[in-house]
Amino acid sequence: MMSWLVIIFLLLATSGGLAQERKASSLEEHGRTLAERMCSACHAVGRLGESPHVSAPPFRALDRRVELDSFTERLREGLTSDHPDMPTFRFMREDARALPLYLRSIQAP
Repeated sequence: MMSWLVIIFLLLATSGGLAQERKASSLEEHGRTLAERMCSACHAVGRLGESPHVSAPPFRALDRRVELDSFTERLREGLTSDHPDMPTFRFMREDARALPLYLRSIQAP
């Protein structure tokens, strides 16, 4: 009887972790969609390729220019840049969580 309880406990604990992983993947995918829709006209938003706009950094190297740990707050407050072609963006909470998750997933080693 005790071994069944242990097995059930392990299954429940594992399924909770899987649900959390699926949610993270879903948010990451949402971040990719946002990047493609809002940013790809100027930035390379994937692991490969050049940015269409010569002065727009590729997103796979963004961690060298931006602190990704605080990037969520910057997105919520209103992301601005010194570059005149860069529009100002302000993200809703879920979008502001999703984009940095995606950015982390594509950073070059």
